[in-house]
Amino acid sequence: MVIRAAYQDPRALQWLSGRAGIPAVALPYTVGADAQSGTLFALFDTTVARLLAANAGAK
Repeated sequence: MVIRAAYQDPRALQWLSGRAGIPAVALPYTVGADAQSGTLFALFDTTVARLLAANAGAK
């Protein structure tokens, strides 16, 4: 899996993900970085959910 912060340019991540055939996932970088990450616990929940979803898609 290739991971990037939401504020990073996705082009390199997409290129590497496509070449390597592995999933790419963007993670929120701080509380409030996206609509789902309004609290610290929500940030953790969002991060874990995205990682699990990317891992499930890779199988």
